[in-house]
Amino acid sequence: MQCPYCGGDAAVLDSRTTSEGVRRRRNCSNCKRRFTTYEKVAAPAVKVVKRSGRSETFSAEKLIKILQRVSRDRQEFGEEEATRLARSVEAQLLDAGAKSVPSSKLATMVLDLLRDMDRLSYDRLAANYMNEAGILRTTPSSSTTEGQLGLFVGEPKGGGKLK
Repeated sequence: MQCPYCGGDAAVLDSRTTSEGVRRRRNCSNCKRRFTTYEKVAAPAVKVVKRSGRSETFSAEKLIKILQRVSRDRQEFGEEEATRLARSVEAQLLDAGAKSVPSSKLATMVLDLLRDMDRLSYDRLAANYMNEAGILRTTPSSSTTEGQLGLFVGEPKGGGKLK
């Protein structure tokens, strides 16, 4: 390993295994400075193909952020569960040997796992994903309320108006 300060050779003083990989403490034989390096096993890259046709590398961190956003204010589904679910999806993709996956299939995988974990977070993600996919209709204009159902039993179709 080359020293980041002078480019000389660096020797390993100490190695430790951490949850993120291997942490190595090094000492440069030239300038005598010490520095730390981290080694992490790189998983094979899985590409996510977006609806637009563009593709990007699967990011568990991005999925964790999305899961945290849809589970905001939920005690039943915290950061730990979001991380576990994202790692589970990543493991399924790697175990299947997938080189690329459509974003719709990825969303379906996440929703299937999330349904049993936290129903409200599932509903939030499903509504958000379907809205972005154009599956959900936009709110109808005020003059078009014919298709809406009433909230209460016995209320006329269209919601009725209070007098």
